[in-house]
Amino acid sequence: MLLLGEREIKMGETAVKFKVYGPYGFSTELEAIVDTGATFTKIPESVASELGLQVNYEAEVELGDGRVVKRGLALGEVEIESVRRPVLIAVGGEEERPIVGYTTLELLGFKVNPITGKLEKTLAIEY
Repeated sequence: MLLLGEREIKMGETAVKFKVYGPYGFSTELEAIVDTGATFTKIPESVASELGLQVNYEAEVELGDGRVVKRGLALGEVEIESVRRPVLIAVGGEEERPIVGYTTLELLGFKVNPITGKLEKTLAIEY
């Protein structure tokens, strides 16, 4: 069992530290669970505000319990293991934990190894 901040990481979960950059050079490091079932990476509203991220887009997302909610999306940059790229970041509520979604993984060139529970570098696919 591993700890992520104050939270235990369960078998089959992948935890990661990542940096989020705003448009004015501000950045912060967060800890998150990698959720390959989530489209977007999500951070709390207060973090987005501190970084100067502006919500310019909106998307409806389905939550794990089946509810559909509207999420504000901001364009920022995410860095994992020294790979940094622009991504759309969902802005969540303060009580919601940060997550890293699959589009961020794909844009940064990572995949989850289901055996080790760790991120691995992978090639982008172009057919």
